[in-house]
Amino acid sequence: MSSVSSHYSIAVVGMDLAGLAYGAMCAKRGYRVLVIGQGQSGALYEHGGYTLARRMEMQFGLGSLAARRVFDELSRGQEMRNLPRPLEPSFQVVLPKARISVTTQPKLQERELRREFPGMDREISEFFRKVREVDSQVDEVLKVRPVLPPSGFLETLRFRSQVKKYPILDDEWAVDDPLQRFPHGHPLRAFFNAPVRFVSGMVPARPYPAGFVRAVAELWKGTYVFERGPDALREMFLSAIANSGDVRPRAQVAQIGVHRGKATHLTMRDRRETIGCDLVVCNTDPKRFGALIAQEQQNEEYHHVLHMLQPICHTFTGNFVVRARAIPEAMGRHVFAVADLSQSLEEDNLVHIARDPDVGLVGEDREVRLISAAMRVPISAASGGPAAARELLDRLQRRVEDVVPFLSEHLLYRHTPWIRDGIDGQPEDIDPGELQPAYGEAVPHTLGTSPLATLTAYKNILMGGDASFCGLGSDAPYQAAWNLLTHTLDKVPEKSGF
Repeated sequence: MSSVSSHYSIAVVGMDLAGLAYGAMCAKRGYRVLVIGQGQSGALYEHGGYTLARRMEMQFGLGSLAARRVFDELSRGQEMRNLPRPLEPSFQVVLPKARISVTTQPKLQERELRREFPGMDREISEFFRKVREVDSQVDEVLKVRPVLPPSGFLETLRFRSQVKKYPILDDEWAVDDPLQRFPHGHPLRAFFNAPVRFVSGMVPARPYPAGFVRAVAELWKGTYVFERGPDALREMFLSAIANSGDVRPRAQVAQIGVHRGKATHLTMRDRRETIGCDLVVCNTDPKRFGALIAQEQQNEEYHHVLHMLQPICHTFTGNFVVRARAIPEAMGRHVFAVADLSQSLEEDNLVHIARDPDVGLVGEDREVRLISAAMRVPISAASGGPAAARELLDRLQRRVEDVVPFLSEHLLYRHTPWIRDGIDGQPEDIDPGELQPAYGEAVPHTLGTSPLATLTAYKNILMGGDASFCGLGSDAPYQAAWNLLTHTLDKVPEKSGF
């Protein structure tokens, strides 16, 4: 090993929101934090002379318990009460025979639902009552800050005592369908399911009520936009880290050195530099992160767990640059469109369409506008290469045209971040870093919200990133950040702040 050129308390590898929120809290507590971009750079990217969306950031749930804790810890609580601007409508759902705007204005919302779902007042009221009931239980659980999943003897004992008080923590509790009062094919089932399936990173075979009700409860409280655009929160957290640490968005780790089950150093890719650290946090795709550890230094049992962590689908995103005349009047910033109620909400039967996802409050007076759309596709779709990606883009465009009828007439440019341009004469290919995964089953004792545990088989490596607690939707990065911080305080002595 070459000599260590610098040393940090915590090295965060990747730019997912969870690790950045965690890194900002650690920096506030006096830890020396390093963030390494590892090839990722937020919600937007440049191509063909246009700013396009890598993913559509739908901001909501910023007033939730977990989010408030993070912002209060960073002394940003008051700022976050004023910085996000509410969207009106919050979002829209387009069904074959209905177009519903979701708003935070109770009387207007009641009138909207009665118009589109006549005679269903009682069922809708009962559904929301049950959502509030279960969501209050989720809140009570999160208030006690449980370590999920529990590790060690004492945490396991504490968890078992909590299960007696909060039955929702018991994995066997997650067997009822939260939408059981609405049969398959019922428009209300699709109406509630459509946005939830996109904001959650878990698409399990059986329902997990905690994640579902948390998403519904927070979505119906409203969605927001930041004046500075979709990366405003990332920039806020990175700024907090940079004040007392180091942020290298373009840097990449080539290898993580491990000795006797403990990470000892990071070898950087672009220059001959070796960085020492007390703790390493995965804040990117877990499998690609695991591959950074040399095979002879790997814990075979744990890496088998990572190998088995297979998503059940990917989110395919397409961008369509259009003349402003293409945008329908009264189109919301977020639209969820379902084509066939009798079919499952998969692939192009359910699409998420975002208007102007590249900007914040401004943009509606621009002559050239951006429409981005996404759908969930099987993981095998990426194996077809760029040609298959273009076929997916064609399918997505046809579905978007159901909502934006004059899209093709005013289309100026289109692109999907899945396709990576060839460099130095090499052919274009699929960029694996753009394959946004959605997972199936959660690991036990995580409220059905996380496909992997924060603790690993390595003494000083933790797992965070978008996958961690992804079933909680908007709460995911903040719950993941607190879980990471809890373990960090056990593993690395807390530094004294200034």
